[in-house]
Amino acid sequence: MNISMAERNNEIFVDSNYFIALANENDSLHAQALAASRSIENSGVQMHISNLVFLEVVTVLSQKRNRDVANTTGQYMLSDPRISFLHIDEQLHDRSWNVFQRIPQKNVGFIDCSIVTAMEELAVSTLLTFDQKDFRQLQRDYRFSFYE
Repeated sequence: MNISMAERNNEIFVDSNYFIALANENDSLHAQALAASRSIENSGVQMHISNLVFLEVVTVLSQKRNRDVANTTGQYMLSDPRISFLHIDEQLHDRSWNVFQRIPQKNVGFIDCSIVTAMEELAVSTLLTFDQKDFRQLQRDYRFSFYE
């Protein structure tokens, strides 16, 4: 983690894979998500997500676990004051689409591209994701750090 950046901003954008791993004990990243959760709680970091991240979390959990886990996790995300939402509106959607079209890597999805445009919009420079490999090109182009 780039500690100085996280401490200065005290804000992070969070990818869906964190919430999915946190809510799924069978996920290979569950222990890593628990450790990140403790770190976030102890440091008082403000988390940001988008409506697209929310959509991905509840959809994947509904499919991989069940509807109850998806509902519980969704309700947690909606009610936790440490999580703020940014709605990907038409303007951010268009910016995300432009990023998507420029990235040649097949493992970088549209939601990943929307994350970097949301981070730009919010002036948040730290990303919590377990897909750092896939985000490397975006990191070089958009200059953000990873929360670890």
